Amino acid sequence: MMPINQPNRADSDLPTRAGPWPLVSVIIPAYNVAPYIGEAIASVLDQNYAHIEVIVVDDGSTDGTLAVVGAYGGQVQVLQQANAGAAAARNRGLVAARGEFIAFLDADDIWLPGKLTAQVGYLLAHPEIGMVTSNFLLWKPGPDGNFGPPPTPSTTPDDDPIVKEHSGWIYGELLCDCVVCTITVMLRKSVIETVGLFNEQLRTGEDYEYWLRISRVTQVTKLNRDLACYRIHSQSTTFTPRDINNEHRVLLSMLAKYGPVGPDGNRVADERLADRLYRICFSHGLIHYARGDVGIARKAFREAISHVRSRPKAWIYWVLSLLRRCGIHLKR
Repeated sequence: MMPINQPNRADSDLPTRAGPWPLVSVIIPAYNVAPYIGEAIASVLDQNYAHIEVIVVDDGSTDGTLAVVGAYGGQVQVLQQANAGAAAARNRGLVAARGEFIAFLDADDIWLPGKLTAQVGYLLAHPEIGMVTSNFLLWKPGPDGNFGPPPTPSTTPDDDPIVKEHSGWIYGELLCDCVVCTITVMLRKSVIETVGLFNEQLRTGEDYEYWLRISRVTQVTKLNRDLACYRIHSQSTTFTPRDINNEHRVLLSMLAKYGPVGPDGNRVADERLADRLYRICFSHGLIHYARGDVGIARKAFREAISHVRSRPKAWIYWVLSLLRRCGIHLKR
């Protein structure tokens, strides 16, 4: 059994508590992220919450990722598997996790100071809440392609502590937008025991599908604090185009299973859902049209039209993709 990491910093911002503090299991899936994963791990170990275990699941890396992680010795538990995707890697970590609370961090991103104390404190004070998230900042490279210091948090103590529109029973909000960022999440292990693991059939969109399932069984709170930084770079899985529109697939599956009505009885308007489905399909089509994948693009534009027929841009791009597939290129 791996030892619990004990940083040389006192816990702070936590309520008075009798007995031991809950263990937080931090799960970091990693695939060919040697340039970044050291900063990710350091951002966890530098948190001012001592009761953590860090689990890195190497998803078949072929670069120096394992060497970087190995330098942390017993502070990090390392699990290895053949490349199977982020869902499988997170599931491997979840099975190994011993913590009462679970948090996720991607290996190319970082947490900002105070994330764990803020979220542990909130969950301890609100036993009715099964998952807590937060705001995050985009971390962009400079003109030379290199990353400088992470951006500075913008929220202040005078701000409303909760993002109310993204808190509570958020199933309806999630249907209309993925308002949960994975690297900001902390949830109770009891929630995972209720909903199960990530869907390993999805190479993208697996986190969106998971938050939708969770939103059916528990309320969620979004803290109005910047507690993580999401790194923007071209190698990110998020920016790797996929032939299958998994976000569209997930949303249709959830609507077929649960419908548009949340556990709180609130219903998402048909027009709002149609607009959401249209935008997912149209965006997928534009990405593949720009790449020259006109067959995939044409299918996506046709799906967009099936959700909202009255928008001419989808029709125009559907015709353009059809012409390009036939070898006809119109001059601009």
